[in-house]
Amino acid sequence: MLKITEAHAAHYRDHGYAIVENFLEQEELDDALEELRGILPGWVEYCEDPTRPTPVHPPEARASTTVFPYRGDRLNAITMHPELRRFAAGNIGHDDIYCEQSHLHAKYKGSDQDRDQVMHCDFINHTLAYPPMRPEYWQTAYLVYYTDVTADLAPTAVCSWRHYPERVRWPNHYTREERPEIYDNERKIIVPAGALFIYSMRTFHRGTPFRAVGGRIAQFITYAPAAWKWLGIVGWSVQAKLPEFQQWIEKATPAERELLGFPPPKHPYWTEETIAGVSARYPGMDMAPYRG
Repeated sequence: MLKITEAHAAHYRDHGYAIVENFLEQEELDDALEELRGILPGWVEYCEDPTRPTPVHPPEARASTTVFPYRGDRLNAITMHPELRRFAAGNIGHDDIYCEQSHLHAKYKGSDQDRDQVMHCDFINHTLAYPPMRPEYWQTAYLVYYTDVTADLAPTAVCSWRHYPERVRWPNHYTREERPEIYDNERKIIVPAGALFIYSMRTFHRGTPFRAVGGRIAQFITYAPAAWKWLGIVGWSVQAKLPEFQQWIEKATPAERELLGFPPPKHPYWTEETIAGVSARYPGMDMAPYRG
């Protein structure tokens, strides 16, 4: 059963975003929350009951524990979710894609992430160039919500493309005074845990502040065409020194490794030397697919 339907795809093409409620199965959500309890101590419990003490934020906005790969299997599997891959590939017309981003985002009322943002497009830190309307250059951004988002719990606000029809989206942000029509036509994304928000690098959206005590946990995941080297928010090589990354590489399928930019089987990169070198670096990795 497809979770991202043609109706979602049509809405995305017309408006620059789509909302998929109940994207995650209950088992997927339960597993993810269990992993999050270990990765972000106290956060799930606080989101469930905000009378508890406020949790401690990771020391860095994107500390190693909150960036792919994660301890456990479920958050990693959600990062590589076949529906996310299928939809991103459908946008650009082929499946030569890579995962350019996967990190957790947690905030609560009064935290440094609790801000009333201006309307903006995300491309400023996802590309060295500019996101054209041509689909072959599209990056597809996702936000998976692991806790309920009510009107009081800092819902993301998004505005349809129909309210800013200009071809060139520059500047990439506007205050309410500069472009009131974008704010006047925003939609607050109020969804249950397990929902998915899909948006384009050409789509104006913003974070809104908490109106009540509470918190929420989400995960940003972004896919991009693999061919264009000016796209991407992170370089995965910086993570490769971590034990968690080595373990994930060793367990992953060749197709999953390719989503992070790893050389595919039959690529000219693979020689007797490189097979030996990669095998030495990742001793638990099955090298058979790369020997053919």
